[in-house]
Amino acid sequence: MNLMKKMTAVGVALALAGCASQKQVQEDVEKLLPGPTTPPVKTITNFSDGLRCMDSLMIRHGVRDIHILVEDLEDRTSKVNAGTKDMLISAVSDMTRRSRAIKLIAFGNDSGNLVSFLAQAGSQSPYNVLPMYDIRGSISQLDSDVARRQEDGGIAAEKFGVGPSRSTSGSVLGLDLSVLDTSDLSVIPGVVSSNSVIIFKSGAGTFAEATIKKTGLFYSFSINKNEGTVQALRNLVELAAIELIGRLIKVPYWECLGLPADSPEVQQEMEDWFYAMQAHGELVPYIETQLRNRGFHLGDAQGADLRSSVEAFQERLGAPVNGNVDMELFVLLLTGNVPSSPEAIAAEPALPAPAEQERVPAAPVPRLELSAANGRESFRPGELVQISADVSQSGYLYCYFEDEDANIQRFFPNRFQQNNFVAGGTRLRLPGEMPFDMVATRSGKQETVACFASAENLYHNLPADLKSYDFESLEIDSLAQLSEAFQRAGDGQVEEARFVIRTQ
Repeated sequence: MNLMKKMTAVGVALALAGCASQKQVQEDVEKLLPGPTTPPVKTITNFSDGLRCMDSLMIRHGVRDIHILVEDLEDRTSKVNAGTKDMLISAVSDMTRRSRAIKLIAFGNDSGNLVSFLAQAGSQSPYNVLPMYDIRGSISQLDSDVARRQEDGGIAAEKFGVGPSRSTSGSVLGLDLSVLDTSDLSVIPGVVSSNSVIIFKSGAGTFAEATIKKTGLFYSFSINKNEGTVQALRNLVELAAIELIGRLIKVPYWECLGLPADSPEVQQEMEDWFYAMQAHGELVPYIETQLRNRGFHLGDAQGADLRSSVEAFQERLGAPVNGNVDMELFVLLLTGNVPSSPEAIAAEPALPAPAEQERVPAAPVPRLELSAANGRESFRPGELVQISADVSQSGYLYCYFEDEDANIQRFFPNRFQQNNFVAGGTRLRLPGEMPFDMVATRSGKQETVACFASAENLYHNLPADLKSYDFESLEIDSLAQLSEAFQRAGDGQVEEARFVIRTQ
């Protein structure tokens, strides 16, 4: 009986020691990984809510026509047997369920083959267009048992001995991904994701735990012990997908990770974006696009009208009204809780519609004319075609091409120019300086360019089958169907024009 009491005491002591052991291992591993000293902990199973949040963000910020190649994501450690690329494809698919903003194209991992693929893809496309981005990376780290605690105990008698043993270890799994510009395969500055996960395993348990430390926050989750490394990798991939896409398209992705906008890391991210965009002439177009997405910037793209739109936006959010395009405005656009469209604004009584605030009067329907840029009415087979679109009033322009086989594709707006707002009195050349070609058919059959202009942005009012990616055939039979869809979306307030490309 005395022996049994001793054994029970030893077991209890080791159980308590085991609890302390994992805590000690975590402290040991944390000493090896720099980061915040007292981060909050968020318990999750995966980042599925974050992926759906990104879908909503892309709709809110008017993102579309993002084409990305993804190469094989290798395991540089040769220790993790998992389909990392397939995990990334699944994550991006979940991220674009409603917005359809991103098209992911799977490809192999050899750089030479990638260059050949890009060249071949360009030559096979009727517009000579290519995906603009490429995701490359690998499982870069797996340090097993970087910290371990072992607790043993027992009791011995004359002819036998007995006692439990418990061990707790911590391993570090790392994933590094980056986005390249396919034009020269250079890494896009700042569009990278480098994260690691700590995997805790207990020798006396049937499950494991893992934590990801990210910009002042711990993500903690329980995982099956036998599949712990693979599940931890999936969570890393989902986190990387949110970071990469958010940084690429400049949306406040930290909202989808539960990170506060006033955290030092997020503040630094926004400052980096602001100064980089300002230095490369991207800031004002970005500000204009974000204001239009919120129903504030509907007029001329320059000067006083932009300033008045900024002032109206600042006033609506209760910010100091000065009309300045500065860091404060940039942060306000990223973090301000404003509906994403004039329709959403009008539907919310507490937030008056733009017309009620008398910011911008109801805009007339733009008049639209199409002609050949060189004034010709016919072209030689295989000749490059440039179209002039003359828009009388400021508004939004959508252009489609019906080829010789009656396939209809949207070519404006597109991945190269997502902003389809055109200032009044503009003569827009299509494709102009955009890096794709329109070529007259060699068969002699008729081809047609059809454009639609409206005072409001109608993209989200169009039926789902017309929200396809740029340069891809729509599931419709004729331009008449397309015209009917636009007139319904714009309540009949849509101007349209066509230009027939005839060959000599």
